[in-house]
Amino acid sequence: MNCSIRFSCSALPHDIILKIGSYLEVTDLCALSSCSRFWRELCGSDILWEPLFKERWPLLSTFDGDNTLFPDAQTDETSQEWRRVYVMQHMEMASRASEVIAFVTEWPAALSLEASEYLHAVETMSSMRLGFQDVEMFLFKPNLSVLLNLVGLIYCIKHLKPREQVLDGMRRRGVSEQLVWVKWLTLGRWSRGRRMRDETVSRQVSLADVVTGKEETVLRVLQRGVVHEVLRVCISTVDLVCTPCTSSTIRNY
Repeated sequence: MNCSIRFSCSALPHDIILKIGSYLEVTDLCALSSCSRFWRELCGSDILWEPLFKERWPLLSTFDGDNTLFPDAQTDETSQEWRRVYVMQHMEMASRASEVIAFVTEWPAALSLEASEYLHAVETMSSMRLGFQDVEMFLFKPNLSVLLNLVGLIYCIKHLKPREQVLDGMRRRGVSEQLVWVKWLTLGRWSRGRRMRDETVSRQVSLADVVTGKEETVLRVLQRGVVHEVLRVCISTVDLVCTPCTSSTIRNY
C-alpha cells in the first residue's frame, strides 16, 4: 500500500518556527524570508530581530537608555519594527566605516601611518560605537590595506571582544596572516652619567601574532603610542628602513 505524507512547515506552531529561526544568522534569515510570503512575514518578526540587533550593537543597546532609537511597540511575532531598525542601523554603520576608511587612506603617504593618525581612527570608531560585526564586515577585508585591518584589530581589543574572538573573526575574513611593519623610536637610556643613543626598533609581524600575544611588545607599543620613553611609532605596509626615525623627524602633535 502506497502512502504519501506531505509535510508543510507552515503547519508547525509559530513559536516552534520562531525558535528554530532564532538559531539562524542574519544572511540565512534573509534568504529564508525570500522563499514565500509566509516566510517573509514570519522571518521579519521582532522576536527574531530584536536580539539580533542587541547582539550586534551591544554598545548602542546600553547607551540608548531613553529608548529613542528602539521601537516603541512591544515585541511580538507580528510586529516587524526591529528588522527595519536593524537595516537602517546597518546602513548607518556602513557609512561610518567608510568614513574611517577614507580617513586612513587620505594621507599622502598612504603606505604608512603615525601613531597619532591610527589612534585617532581608533577613537573615532569608538565614538561611532561600531560593533564587532561591523569591524569584521567592513574592515577585516583582504582587499583593504593591512593598516585598516590593524586599526580594526586595535579597536576590537581595546573596546570590544576578547582576543580569541577577534582572531576567529580575522580568520573567517582571511586577514589573520596579513603582514605589517611596526617601527618605533625609544629614548636612549642613561649609563654612567651619559645618555645612550636613541634606539630604533622595526619588526614585521602578522596580525595573528599581534592578537595571540606572540608579539605582546608590539601590541603594547601600538596601543600606547607616543608616551614616556617612546618618541615615535609608525605602522607601514613596507619596511621603512629608508625612512630616518630620529628625534629630529618627530612631528609635533
